[in-house]
Amino acid sequence: MSEGSQDVHVHNALGKIIIDSNNNPEHFLITNPFYDSRVVGKYFEKRDPTLAVVAYRRGQCDDELINVTNKNSLFKLQARYVVERMDGDLWDKVLQPENEYRRQLIDQVVSTALPESKSPEQVSAAVKAFMTADLPHELIELLEKIVLQNSAFSG
Repeated sequence: MSEGSQDVHVHNALGKIIIDSNNNPEHFLITNPFYDSRVVGKYFEKRDPTLAVVAYRRGQCDDELINVTNKNSLFKLQARYVVERMDGDLWDKVLQPENEYRRQLIDQVVSTALPESKSPEQVSAAVKAFMTADLPHELIELLEKIVLQNSAFSG
């Protein structure tokens, strides 16, 4: 690495060493542009699922991030990711009635992710997603939370 290697395999191996030695792995995951998010994220899943989320988020590995957050009940992290991504297809996937974790995600979107957001685009994407998913009661809950508690939007 000190020689300027951009080889993905070198950076994947370096990431695994940094993870195992606990040498500021989050910094590596956020700042290193050369590792493969899926490979390193998978390696992290059993060791520290929250760091796997960091790797998957960086690579926009939607399915992997959803799976690891569902499996480890990290719904707040999943909600923040979905809100930040503002991707209609991703919203459709997590708001499907067949998603057994849908309620937990909705609760975290309403209670944490959107109230933290300062982006009208993120709020708009979430509102549209709730409307598309035919979730009128949850949409009202979401809008009440934003209007009543988020000073950025309650003018």
